[in-house]
Amino acid sequence: MVIFIANLGCKKITDDALCACSPISYDTTLGLVIKNSAAVDLLNPKTAGYFNKSQIQLYSKDANNVITQISFDIRQPFTYTDNLKMDYYQLFSNEIGLRAKSIENTFYLKLGEKLYELNLKVNDRAVEKLLIDKVDAPKEIPNINSQYLNSIYTLKI
Repeated sequence: MVIFIANLGCKKITDDALCACSPISYDTTLGLVIKNSAAVDLLNPKTAGYFNKSQIQLYSKDANNVITQISFDIRQPFTYTDNLKMDYYQLFSNEIGLRAKSIENTFYLKLGEKLYELNLKVNDRAVEKLLIDKVDAPKEIPNINSQYLNSIYTLKI
C-alpha cells in the first residue's frame, strides 16, 4: 500500500527529474529592453520605427560559421508589485541562458541591419552579467531581489 501511494504521489513533471520530489530547476532567462537615446521603447508597437519580431534575429555561430537560431519572444510591460512596474517591452529568451556556458560564448543580436555581439555570464538560476559589444550592459532594475527581474538588461541604441 505504501509503495502504491508513493508511486502516485511522486510523478515526474519533466523528463530530467528523478521524481516529483526532485529539486525544481529554473530556466535561466535573459530579458533585454531596447531603447533609443531618448529612452523610448523600441519594442513597443506604438513607437514609430519600432522593431517587430520579424526584424530581430538572435543566433549563435559554431567554429564553421554555421548559424543556429535561438528562440525568443517579446514580453509586454507588466506590474511585479504595487510599487514596481516594468514599463518597457522586453526581448526575452530562455534558450540563450541554457546555451551560455561561460562569458567566452558569443551570441549575436541583429536589430534591422545593426549587429550586436552578446556575451553572458550565467549561474544556475540567472544571467549575472551581459556584455554587449564587449561593454557591460546596465540592468534595467538594479538592486532587486528577484531572479527574473535581476536578469533584465538595457540596450540603448
